[in-house]
Amino acid sequence: MTLNLSNQPVRDCSKSKSLYNKRLEPTRGNAGKFSDKTRQIIGERDKWLCVKCGSNQIESVPHHVIFKSALGKGTVDNGVTVCRTCHDWAHKCRAGRVWFEEYRINNLLQTLRIPS
Repeated sequence: MTLNLSNQPVRDCSKSKSLYNKRLEPTRGNAGKFSDKTRQIIGERDKWLCVKCGSNQIESVPHHVIFKSALGKGTVDNGVTVCRTCHDWAHKCRAGRVWFEEYRINNLLQTLRIPS
């Protein structure tokens, strides 16, 4: 067994893959979740199609454009309908996240813009 400078055992990181995957903060429970009414409004607004590729094979829960982990809310202006492929792309790739953030600015927040 290896000890650190304070004579405490050192964990073998090769045996515990989950050591680095633990949340630093507890989950927020229901905070940020979409209500049934909000999911219905988002689906109708997006015509029940993926906003990225147009597929009708959408996920049962809308995608949070601003992730719940970043304190994104479960509001109509923060949710879009997506297919599994585009949802994965949004979470695995910076370009995907940026695309959905720009979509939100250009399409979902228009009602907040002040006319020039």
